[in-house]
Amino acid sequence: MVATETETVADLIDRLGGVPAHRIRLKPAPGTATEADVIRWMDGPQKRLFELIDGVLVEKAVGTREGILASYISGRLWEFAEENNLGVVAGAGAPFRLRLGLVRFPDVSFFSWDRIPGDEFPNEAIAGLIPDLAAEVLSESNTPAEIELKLDHYFATGVRAAWVVDPKAHSAVLYTSRTRSKQIGIDGDLSAPKVLPGFRLPMRDLFGVLRRKKRKPR
Repeated sequence: MVATETETVADLIDRLGGVPAHRIRLKPAPGTATEADVIRWMDGPQKRLFELIDGVLVEKAVGTREGILASYISGRLWEFAEENNLGVVAGAGAPFRLRLGLVRFPDVSFFSWDRIPGDEFPNEAIAGLIPDLAAEVLSESNTPAEIELKLDHYFATGVRAAWVVDPKAHSAVLYTSRTRSKQIGIDGDLSAPKVLPGFRLPMRDLFGVLRRKKRKPR
């Protein structure tokens, strides 16, 4: 994904997955941004999250409902990982360097202890670790091409499984490679057998957190 001298704004948007223009920072100029810029925004008073894609800052799409769903997934993963001493779970505010010039903020990510040197998570503003599992909960401004690009990046750098959760359709897709996927409906479970054997999160439980549960009559 290298810019040319003749690249237009339309070309830039297209190679970033068709993201809305308001999510692309023009300062620093596209192609010149660095991890320091990601950290500056992340630690600034507004605490905005910008992913770094080959020198371009692209603001992470966020939303309240999506954040609630991601938080619930993260909590359930933490319970399972701690109970079985499997690894570490991170939320949407945690950036990871997938390769030089590429920093992503998965909505949820899981790292097995095998991927954490010295069995202790590094104390770095942007950790250079690759998740075993990355999850994205779709927001209003996410585009299909943007998510496809994220999946390209995840699997090209060593992610073993990915979930893409669609709040509108009450569904999800499990990816086990860039070419293998499985649709999960409302009656199914979020799982990742090769990464988290035995983990199951019923989709009805996931989307049920957005509604008040009815009390059973005594």
